[in-house]
Amino acid sequence: MTTVMNRPVNPEVEAIRHHYEVSNAFYRLLLGPAMMYSGGYWEDGEDLRAAHETAQERKLDTFVELAGAAGAARVLDIGSGWGTMLDRLTTVHGVDRAVGVTLSRTQKEFVDGLGNPKIDVRVESWEDHRAEEPYDAAFCVNALEHFVLSSLTPRERVARFREFFTQCHRLIKPGGRLVMHVMTVENPPLTRQIIDDLKFLQREEFPGCYIPHLHHLTATCEGLFEVTEIRNERESFSRACRAWLENLAERRAEAVELENEEVVARFERYLDIFAYTLEDGIFNNFRMVLTRREGETR
Repeated sequence: MTTVMNRPVNPEVEAIRHHYEVSNAFYRLLLGPAMMYSGGYWEDGEDLRAAHETAQERKLDTFVELAGAAGAARVLDIGSGWGTMLDRLTTVHGVDRAVGVTLSRTQKEFVDGLGNPKIDVRVESWEDHRAEEPYDAAFCVNALEHFVLSSLTPRERVARFREFFTQCHRLIKPGGRLVMHVMTVENPPLTRQIIDDLKFLQREEFPGCYIPHLHHLTATCEGLFEVTEIRNERESFSRACRAWLENLAERRAEAVELENEEVVARFERYLDIFAYTLEDGIFNNFRMVLTRREGETR
């Protein structure tokens, strides 16, 4: 069990808090008003930063459409961040109840501060979440990468992905959809820079984080979900990273005052790594649409 508030937690929780419990003020400086920490959908000719919030809203609206979530009674967001998806579901798309799970206490504080009575955010792990009744749809936007530790054996990692999809199957109605963005890596070229940068990501910025192969995902959801779409959207995430780097560069002194030089330098390095590895095709960012199959989970 990993439900957490004020008790000892496992390494997965500590790894997530290391990155996500930097102050909300710092993240607002970095992400801008959208407070969305994933790729956006820019149209040709749009300015990277000027259109950033529009690009994020466009992505959210596309995900809602793909999930068939507009007007739904209950929707779940796994790894719900600062509640941008939850808020848009309820204020724009007519969702009655939007539930989010996060391991970050500061993110929950931020979402609670929105004052939206249709949102319920819980500080708990996806595996501990229990629903009064199944959800009409669910999202997991660039969060699954945190749920499987690199310290596990290959067999244990595969089992962990299977546990994730099994839990989602329990939580979603038959025929309901799970829409995801998830990064993958496929046999990267092992240059010295790549090795050093991947070590930094795994040991310093996202301790223990495991970036899966695409076949891990398609194989471990088999029998639970039908894969109805897989689309590689590297550019959506790389462009967002470049926009965040520009935000940070413009207000770097303020960012250092909010946190410290070490935190700012860490973010600069990791964002640059993500940007170039996505641009060079080392990392992928797949949009996946999965439809929950009939039958009970065993």
